Amino acid sequence: AAMSRKRLQQLVDSLGRSAKHFNKREVECLVKLFDTLVAESSSRFAAAGFDRNMFRDTLHSAFGMTDDMIMDRVFRTFDRDNDSCISVVEWVEGLSVFLRGTLEERIKYCFEVYDLNGDGYISREEMFQMLKNSLLKQPSEEDPDEGIKDLVDIALKKMDYDHDGKLSFMDFEKAVRDENLLLEAFGPCLPDIK
Repeated sequence: AAMSRKRLQQLVDSLGRSAKHFNKREVECLVKLFDTLVAESSSRFAAAGFDRNMFRDTLHSAFGMTDDMIMDRVFRTFDRDNDSCISVVEWVEGLSVFLRGTLEERIKYCFEVYDLNGDGYISREEMFQMLKNSLLKQPSEEDPDEGIKDLVDIALKKMDYDHDGKLSFMDFEKAVRDENLLLEAFGPCLPDIK
């Protein structure tokens, strides 16, 4: 069920424009990779694209991601039309930001990943959920949650510029521009350097 030359060409042309960090050759490779992965999958969605599990496997094998909660959020960020399936267009456009995005694009992307309920803020609860999830528990700690609460307080102190107890996009953006390391403050949602 590989796509026709003509269809591939059209796709590469349009994605060459919308996924602006890849050249056409790279777009073509990514489309073919997508096709190959979909062909190998036994998913009933395969005709339409990646379902959550396939996407998760790909994030894990290609980019070393291990955190299920974060991978789920990355899936939702890629899945622009919320149909629970990542189409070839969503795949290439998503990877364009994921792998090569400008700082601005990556700030937007990370914020979206961390804003669990999509209300435009990263709340104290959301920070807590993500940090609790991504930090290893030390067996000796009586109440690991206390340490995480402290981290959330530190993050808010450092990043909540308008002091409303949650991070707006503007707070997050300003914090990351001042200190780039804060980009993935609440969990690893970008590929590691390799």
